[in-house]
Order: sequence, then structure tokens, then C-alpha cells
Amino acid sequence: MTSVRINGEETQINPAALPNVADVIELVKTSIDPEHMITSIMVDGRDLDPEEWGRSTSQFTTSIFEVETDTPEAFVRQRFSIAGDVVATIYNDFRSSRKLFQAAKSKEANQKLIGAVNAMKAFFEWYASLLELIPDPRREKYMIEEELSEIAEICKKICQQQLYQSWWALGETIKAELEPSLD
Repeated sequence: MTSVRINGEETQINPAALPNVADVIELVKTSIDPEHMITSIMVDGRDLDPEEWGRSTSQFTTSIFEVETDTPEAFVRQRFSIAGDVVATIYNDFRSSRKLFQAAKSKEANQKLIGAVNAMKAFFEWYASLLELIPDPRREKYMIEEELSEIAEICKKICQQQLYQSWWALGETIKAELEPSLD
């Protein structure tokens, strides 16, 4: 039998009565505190995969759906607590790229640079999506527009240097400007 637990408590929700997993989640949303949001969905102790949302509930005959909820602010605080670690990883990727440029390994350096740029872009998108969950009066505390503008200007320089294949200057810009900004 399939069951649904919300914050560790067994519910009366019968997933078998609904056609697919997405409908189960929609029903869960209607039964949680309106001030809360879903922060985690697990099936049998593992995260629910995105492709499972459309699956029929009959495919989960012996599963336990575990749903965790919390306030948006608590969710954001928890996510922001890992932001420093994410930025540190991005910083290390840029530094590795710089060292490769300085060692005249431009092909490997460019590959590492692309990865670092993509990770940084994803980080800023993630950060912006979290900001949307914070009420306006408290959002200002988490704004990083100045830092973002500074990093964008440095990245423009790096792009110029990359276009001109000025690998030494690119490495120096990462070292002297981007790394301190990320630090």
C-alpha cells in the first residue's frame, strides 16, 4: 500500500485514488499550512525524480511518499547557508582555469573557464530564484547587485581577452580581479 507522510506524520491521503504523482503533490499542497511550502519530496527514502511526476500512482504500489514543509524564509535560510560553499567551488574552478592559462595550456584552461562561467551563471540564477521567496522588506538584506555588477564587468574584460587570445592577460584578470571579487 502507498502512503503519504507530511513532516513525518501519516496522512489520510490515498495516492491510489489519484491518477498520477503530480495530482498527489497537488493534493498535498492543499493540506499543508498555507504559510508553508514543500521543501522536499522523497519516495522510499530517495528524492523524487522529475520524470516521476507524470507517472501513474499505480507504479508506486508499496511506496511511502515523504513530504517535508517549512516556511519560505526558513527554506531560503537553509539554502543560503550553502551559498558560500558553492561560491568557493566556483572560485576554485576559476583559479584552476587561471593556472592553466598561466601554464600555456589554453585548451584545457578554456574548458575549465567555460565550466566555471556556467556554474557561476547557474549560481546567480539560483540565488535570484531564492530572493523571490523572501518578503520585500527583508529582501534588501540579501541583495548582491553591486557584487554582481562588479563581477559582470570583470567577465566582460575576460571575454575581450579571450577573443584576442591574450591568455596571460586573461589569467592576470582572473587572479587580480575576479578571484578577489569572488573571495
